[in-house]
Amino acid sequence: MAQKGLGRGLSALFDDAAETTTSSDGGVQTVPVSDLSPSPFQPRQRFDAEKIEELAASMRSQGILQPLLVRPASEGVDTKYEIIAGERRWRAAQKAKIHDVPVLIRELPNLDAAEIALLENIQREDLSIFEEAEGYRRLITQFDYSQTVVAERVGKSRAHVANALRLLAMPENLRRLVEEGALSAGHARAMLGLEDPMPLARQAVAESWSVRDVEKAVKALAETESDSKDPDLREAEEAATGALGLNVQIQGSGTRGHVRVNYASLEQLELILAKLSK
Repeated sequence: MAQKGLGRGLSALFDDAAETTTSSDGGVQTVPVSDLSPSPFQPRQRFDAEKIEELAASMRSQGILQPLLVRPASEGVDTKYEIIAGERRWRAAQKAKIHDVPVLIRELPNLDAAEIALLENIQREDLSIFEEAEGYRRLITQFDYSQTVVAERVGKSRAHVANALRLLAMPENLRRLVEEGALSAGHARAMLGLEDPMPLARQAVAESWSVRDVEKAVKALAETESDSKDPDLREAEEAATGALGLNVQIQGSGTRGHVRVNYASLEQLELILAKLSK
């Protein structure tokens, strides 16, 4: 895509669709829902069943108001097309017993497909912060984007992207508290430097702490554990944590020490190994 920011590129694709309506000039076409399959680049891991049913009800009365963006299916895929933007509409159409859906077919390389799938979800319905972070991580690991480039492409600040990536280092039990709404992402982010954040997390939930309360508690713990860590090591830990999106701890004295990288899933372990192999 020629645009520096992907948002304009995504809008342009659908603007083109509004202007061209025949299959011969690449405009909107109608295809069976059975010809479509989800994109491998779909960042959304969970689909709200109630919202899908609401969308299906709307489709029964008003039809599908906007075409799905698709591309020819990759080799080895059983269907004719992969959905790049519009999987919720596809799922709702099946609920509504709609057999044919309008689509805009575009030849898109993997990079554009991944970017559009991520941006469409960010713009149209809130992703969980973890799904959003996984989308950023994919752009970085699969397409060698820097955090700065990711931020430019999706229209976010670099700090937002970096903070989201840091959450991927979160232990599963802490992540569950965030997903359930017991803690905010800000609470959890403040605890990422702790080797075992769960005692503090449980106390924060029980006593309804603010993010500032958690930050103060973490700072107090850090001061009691060790005030002697070399500032250069602390700076290196922060830089490595930001680059990997995983919690990195460095312990050392003089010319000897060790580096510990924490992961919370096999996918994160694969990310570490891929980084090391480079």
